[in-house]
Amino acid sequence: MNRSASILLVEDDQSMLNGMYDLFQMPGLLEKVGIDYAVDVRTANNGQEALNIMAEYMPDLIVSDIMMPVMDGYEFLNKVQENPQWLHIPFIFLTAKGNREEILDGQLRGANLYITKPFASIELLELIRSQLERSFQRQFTNQQNIANLKKGILQILNHEFRTPLTYVTAYYEMLSDSVNRFPDNHNFQEYLRGIQAGCVRLTKLIEDFILVIELRTGEYKSRYQRRAKLIMTINSLVQTAVQKQGEGAVRKGIEIEYSLSPDLLPVYGEPQGLLAIFERLLNNAIKFTPANKNARIYITTETQDNEVLIAFRDEGIGFPQDIRYQIFDLFFQHNRGVMEQQGAGTGLTVAKGLAELHNGRIEVTTQEGVGSTFTVVLPVFSGSFEKPESQPEKPQATILAVEDEASLLLGLQELLEIASEKYALTVLTAQNGQHGLEVLSQHKPDLIISDIMMPVMDGFEFLQNVRQNPDLIHIPFIFLTAKGERQDRHRGLSKGAEIYLTKPYDSDELLQHVTSQLDQYFQLQSIQKQNFDSLKRGILQLITPDFRLPLTAVQEYSDILASGLENVRSDEDLKRSLRGIQEGSIRLTNLVEDFISLAELKTGETETAYALREQPIYNFGYLLCEISQSSQYINSHEYIKIHCTVQENLPPIYGDAESLRDGIRRLLEVIVKLHTGEEYQELEFSVTQIDDEICCNLTLPTSLSENELRGLAAIFANNDDTELVEAKDYTPSLTIARSYIVLNNGRIQLTDAKQICIKFPVYTAS
Repeated sequence: MNRSASILLVEDDQSMLNGMYDLFQMPGLLEKVGIDYAVDVRTANNGQEALNIMAEYMPDLIVSDIMMPVMDGYEFLNKVQENPQWLHIPFIFLTAKGNREEILDGQLRGANLYITKPFASIELLELIRSQLERSFQRQFTNQQNIANLKKGILQILNHEFRTPLTYVTAYYEMLSDSVNRFPDNHNFQEYLRGIQAGCVRLTKLIEDFILVIELRTGEYKSRYQRRAKLIMTINSLVQTAVQKQGEGAVRKGIEIEYSLSPDLLPVYGEPQGLLAIFERLLNNAIKFTPANKNARIYITTETQDNEVLIAFRDEGIGFPQDIRYQIFDLFFQHNRGVMEQQGAGTGLTVAKGLAELHNGRIEVTTQEGVGSTFTVVLPVFSGSFEKPESQPEKPQATILAVEDEASLLLGLQELLEIASEKYALTVLTAQNGQHGLEVLSQHKPDLIISDIMMPVMDGFEFLQNVRQNPDLIHIPFIFLTAKGERQDRHRGLSKGAEIYLTKPYDSDELLQHVTSQLDQYFQLQSIQKQNFDSLKRGILQLITPDFRLPLTAVQEYSDILASGLENVRSDEDLKRSLRGIQEGSIRLTNLVEDFISLAELKTGETETAYALREQPIYNFGYLLCEISQSSQYINSHEYIKIHCTVQENLPPIYGDAESLRDGIRRLLEVIVKLHTGEEYQELEFSVTQIDDEICCNLTLPTSLSENELRGLAAIFANNDDTELVEAKDYTPSLTIARSYIVLNNGRIQLTDAKQICIKFPVYTAS
């Protein structure tokens, strides 16, 4: 029995509370309804007591009365809903308030189930089991989504950073080798092109990441305000984008066709920002159009309803309709396993951010296997630089309606599309459960409304199929049926339907339920999106403008060689250029490796690797000495030496030797960097046991400055690495060092201005 559940019961009638509690102490009864795992039950006599319990104990499910002293069930539910950490917890009202209006009120307040007293014990337990099962499945799906996002981000970073970096380093080595051995080697230009291609690709990636940061922090907005002006030449910007991206289309045999309106009205904006949008959308169209001599990309411009439309239509692979909004998310990539070379998922994010900065938007239509159209929509300049006021648009939502009687289905569709006050609803339809599953294979609605009695596949079987699909587990489900018997209602709710309504139904009541269920659904989706965005922001904040310096250096030196190779091949200029490329390449390599290591820490990948490799380390002291002697960086500084002394017969510590080795090496290299000069200096590194700890003392030759002390102390004490953009150049490496040491149960202390101590607990087999 690996799984367990925790339940909070809230009821002011002590005998009723005791009776419900006793139900969960009957293993035979629990197993009869399918609860074959441990259940921990806590109790409270009112909403306030329940909140006090939840401050220290998060239940998997809540069952609450409504009429209670101090804090009633309604107020308690409101408090639960106000806390984002509790929104996922299923909430069941169990109450004597049982007339139609009271039930509707309780359901619309957001309770997952509304059960009236008196109740049948077995039915209550079945409904609780159903809610728990669905909650566990939702949590598992969310965890899988987060894990997949982390995995996807790391795959992107590893591939998109390391691949172009390989071009730079590998081609440099071949170029350098050719200079030494074959002065007249004709491969020089090919090697240089490889270096430059790697630089261009890596530069674009870094610039896109930094641009996303600037858009999200508002930094780009001030630049936009300085540069924005009246633009009469949208068509010329489109043509410039084609000129800059056209080579990629030519290589794939793709023809670009124009249909540019000569009568476009002016817009207000920043030319470079608009050009960046057009370039990225065109690049996207080229990237996802298979190489084909007959393939085409169509670009059109027109003025329509006081808006200028610039459309990029391709005949590429397309993508599912239900991800047309996700494709603008940072790091999101559809079907990356097949399309390995599709980039880092930044281009559309940048394009969307820039379009919105221009008070515009990007609209998408697509069909798998047919192609996609991305249309930039910009407001026509109205004579005012202020953003035009517009009526707020209703949020969009999609509903799948499943009903076998055509007239009822049409009536339901028209009701939803016309009468909804809060949401602009798109209604998909199906005639039975099987047809509904076929629709769900192509679309992901935000809500499902289904009849029960239907041919081919009835509503119960349809719901069961929906609830068994992890991709659909979050979608709320409303039964709308003529089957009004108590056992039918119980069966529908116990199988996972949120609402059970009987025909003939009250249209206002149905619309209220639709709005309430969509509100809850989007609120939960928003919380998950915030978690995703938080992770993405954490990765973005690891990007540092320091990448630009070595990239620029490598590019400049390779440009020098490319522009005058015949004249510089045998003189000092050639050596200087090669040294510049080499130094830039080394610096780039270090930056990329630090960035990916920080990203692995941020996503938890490092902890996963640690768990696979952790074991007793018996010769830890000698491991540290080996690190201090084998570091190429330390050994390259002739004025710095490290003396290492190790106490004999040291007991083992527990951890991962690989991450420990890297962490200690990074720490030593930062200290060496701080003490590098023209005078000979020695560092003492001693490893001893003090009580139940292994202490590694690093004694410095000279005292650290106050500024250095403050910087090191802040990094050693703080687990938040979000300020790396403004930090010193050694901060990323030292942050990684600290994180690796902490991961191995160690801690770092600044004993004084000349001594750093790292302590690890002694390992005991018990």
